[in-house]
Amino acid sequence: MPMRSDEQRDTCIDALIARVTALEREVAALKGEPASVEKLTTPKIPVPDPSREFVFSKIDAKVKPKKTGDSSLENAIGTRWIGRIGVLAILFGVAFFLKYSFDNKLIGETGRVILGIFCGAAFIGAGEYLQKKKNMGLYGQMLSGGGLAVLYLALYAAFALYHLIPALLATAGMLAVTTTGMTLSVRYSAYSLAAIALLGGFLTPIMLSTGQNQPLTLFGYVLLLDTGTLLLLRFRQWPSLVAASLAGTVVLYCGWHSEYFSEPQHWLAFGIVVTFFLFYNLYILVSRLYSRHAESKVDQIVIFGAAAFFFLAFFAQYQWESTWPVKSFTLVLAAFELGLAELVRRRASDARLTIAAYAAVSVIMTVIATFVALEQRWILPALAAEMAALGWIGIRLDFPVVRRGAYLLGLILLFRFADDLVFRLEPFERFIPVFNSRFQVCATAIAGFYALLSFMAHDRDKLDANERYLSGLIFVITQALSLVLLSVEVHDFFLYRSPAHVLGWGASHYAYQLSLSVLWALYASLLTGAGIYWRLRGARVLGILLLGATVLKVFLLDLSSLQTFYRIISFIVLGLLLLAVSYSYNRFKHFIFGEDQP
Repeated sequence: MPMRSDEQRDTCIDALIARVTALEREVAALKGEPASVEKLTTPKIPVPDPSREFVFSKIDAKVKPKKTGDSSLENAIGTRWIGRIGVLAILFGVAFFLKYSFDNKLIGETGRVILGIFCGAAFIGAGEYLQKKKNMGLYGQMLSGGGLAVLYLALYAAFALYHLIPALLATAGMLAVTTTGMTLSVRYSAYSLAAIALLGGFLTPIMLSTGQNQPLTLFGYVLLLDTGTLLLLRFRQWPSLVAASLAGTVVLYCGWHSEYFSEPQHWLAFGIVVTFFLFYNLYILVSRLYSRHAESKVDQIVIFGAAAFFFLAFFAQYQWESTWPVKSFTLVLAAFELGLAELVRRRASDARLTIAAYAAVSVIMTVIATFVALEQRWILPALAAEMAALGWIGIRLDFPVVRRGAYLLGLILLFRFADDLVFRLEPFERFIPVFNSRFQVCATAIAGFYALLSFMAHDRDKLDANERYLSGLIFVITQALSLVLLSVEVHDFFLYRSPAHVLGWGASHYAYQLSLSVLWALYASLLTGAGIYWRLRGARVLGILLLGATVLKVFLLDLSSLQTFYRIISFIVLGLLLLAVSYSYNRFKHFIFGEDQP
């Protein structure tokens, strides 16, 4: 590009200034500001500030490149897994060394134990030292964890293998190691150390078992260990340790129960499970009522786990037999869980997950009590009442989890309904339509579904979109159950009390088919009429579909199989009912096709 002369450059600068001036005038006009006399000056070139440049360079220096997948994997392997595998290898080496030295008598028994204790302490000391070094904290934690494990092994060898120390001293030593591990976990904020300490604490009774039945000593130690775990949560929020503590308690109790439980120890065993049940529920209550920490899924695990442990342990103490103490205990436990739910609701209404968990446990125990405590004929009505009550609680308090429990209970109710629908005529028992145990029991179940539908319709705004569709499905199921029950009643009437003997009819089969057609048509008409009266489009549609099914039955089955007399009655009754339904539609069409209930 050819070089311009000074005159040409001045001309270009003047043209550029003129364009900038014109643009400024246009901007001022658009803003509605009066045009001012422009005084253009040569713009100053900003001089970089050395201090600002230094600050920017420091900020840029702090920006770290993003880690790629390969570098993250390499970092995890190099900083964590290689060290953990190394510690594990050393533990195996120490164990093999103890066994080898024992077999070959290289070192005395006391020397082996002292050496193990020295190595464990050295590992813990090295971990403590490395905590103060830059980028070595994780490595130090691994060494401390390995030291704890070595100390457990050394104390176990001193007691179980070499019999150098009594059980009381070994227990105190392992308890000291557990306490040290938990203290270090708080100091380093290391969850892994707390987990190792807790695991070692629960393995202590197993490793130091003398084969003697000492339940007070065993579970006193376990209660002390569980208390230490909960105290640890005051310094570090690791709620999963509570679930792990509960699991360890359950394992130790199961082991003791299978080995040593006997009838004379019944009340002692009951006192043990009551203590731990109250202990863990007290933790939940204190956490929700007096702690500011948010709810977690671990709380729900503890609630369900403590209740399951309590119930199963009590049931096992009665040899898994459904005795009256077991029946009474199940109902009392259900009431207790419901009382805890109400307590939390009154004192900490925002703890919705905890309230729902307690309520769900109460419902589960109530259902279990239904099957355990009641006779067969009372199970279906009890389930129906529980489903309705659970639905009312879930809708009234707006707990979706509780409502889903009601829906699940309804599914169980359907299976139970199908089983109770079969009529079993006892010897010398006479079948009476409607006034029989089968009809009354099944009618109670249907009434439970109607009650649930009523609750859902009354507080429809609290239901989500899926639940609104589900209410329509429940309505269809309720109508189907009602029609099936009535049809079965008609069938059993002609089976056990044939009109050939009662009414003098010649062929009860024809009368049965006629009665069934009349029943279906009448039920469909009533359903359609209810849909018209209450403006329920679903009821009207369902009634019309049932009328269609009745029409098909009359024209395809009754027309070909019934005798002339029964055909006449069947068609006339069906025709009259169809005319009645049609009249209702025409008479109230302005009412029907107005604003339907959604």
